[in-house]
Amino acid sequence: MTQTVALETPPLALGGGPKAVSEPKPYWPYLTDDEIEAVRANLVKGRTDWSYMCAAGKGGPGQALEERVARDLGVPFVAATAGGGPALHIACMATLEMGDEAIVTPYSWGQTVSCILQAGGVPVFADIDPRTLTLDPKSVEAKVTPRTKAIVVVHIGGMPADLDGLLAVARKHGLALIEDCAQAQGSRYKGREVGTFGDYGCFSLGSGKNIAAGEAGLLVARTRDHYERALLCGMHPMRNNVDVQDPARRAWIDSLIYTYRVNALSAGLAVKQMDRLDELNAHRRRAYAQMAERLAGVPGIRALSVPEDRDPAWHMGMWTFVPEEVEGVTRAQFLKALQAEGVPIGGSYVGTPIHLRPTFAQKKTHFGRGYPWAAHPQGDAIVYRAGDCPVAERRCAVEDLTMLGGGCWKDVTPLLDQIAAAFRKVAARLDEVRGIQA
Repeated sequence: MTQTVALETPPLALGGGPKAVSEPKPYWPYLTDDEIEAVRANLVKGRTDWSYMCAAGKGGPGQALEERVARDLGVPFVAATAGGGPALHIACMATLEMGDEAIVTPYSWGQTVSCILQAGGVPVFADIDPRTLTLDPKSVEAKVTPRTKAIVVVHIGGMPADLDGLLAVARKHGLALIEDCAQAQGSRYKGREVGTFGDYGCFSLGSGKNIAAGEAGLLVARTRDHYERALLCGMHPMRNNVDVQDPARRAWIDSLIYTYRVNALSAGLAVKQMDRLDELNAHRRRAYAQMAERLAGVPGIRALSVPEDRDPAWHMGMWTFVPEEVEGVTRAQFLKALQAEGVPIGGSYVGTPIHLRPTFAQKKTHFGRGYPWAAHPQGDAIVYRAGDCPVAERRCAVEDLTMLGGGCWKDVTPLLDQIAAAFRKVAARLDEVRGIQA
């Protein structure tokens, strides 16, 4: 009778053992030869057609990008912008006046909230749903006041928010809904792509996003009224003279704008990359699902639970550290052990929740003199405190993990297998992990 002998788990890499992960992480952005040739061809056209070098007016790759996105999303109005931040800033300027309130998440990249401030609005922070990490409609409704004018929702990491719930709050109180889709191009809610539900949808085509066109963005508008207000906030008079139809608005066409039009060369690259969006997102979805399957049952790590009505495109893989399953191990120790094994994993994407950062503790911005809070009747009484958004605060302090995202996750089975092996290795040596100085 042959006796089976269990193989001992190799020592941790921090303890001198071999790294579990040797496969490289996919590089991003990845440009195909066809995409590079498309940019070259547009440069040649720029010798005789100004619109291929400058998107101040209509025509050229800027207009081609807008028409392509409008067709793909089934929306009537699209403006190509210099980036996702400019798109969001335009939407906030078109919606808010100085001292108006906008309800927003504290769990995001800071630019989401800075655009409210830059438009003169006062951010009011609502908490997140612990399952999806997106705005909780119940928390949002509790924050509505007579000065609230907008809800700014972030589809963080590509996870669609509860759009039905948020739209119900917006309609009940007559609020604008602005979707920050910078990380969610191609994500779907109830079969429909995000960015098409709110009054404005704002997308980023920056170098790290699902479409990587260098620096570019998109602003989707629900109605012509929203569209024309947005154009006056960020587009060149040449463009506005063509697209702004309302006679009362045409009187306001001037050069007093932010130069937020798209770069024509980036627009041309984005048009070509749109051909690959569904394919790239399919790779991202598959990689996250395969990684979640491999890590099921491994203590200390849990994939997000995706509601049945949502289909995230996973610009960034969001994972949860579960300290109860690895008693005595901190997130910092867990991360240090995994990173030493070669796992491409990080801690909190957000870090300090936005409402607890110095700008909000001191209520100081580039406006000076206490603005925009000084334009609010209760400006002095507005205070941002720890405990205002307990779910987001715990997420950032204890649970947040990021892994997979950005890259072209195609044919990565060996890498996923090695990452899973690294997690099992660390889980088998928790006593050693507890001794890590982190």
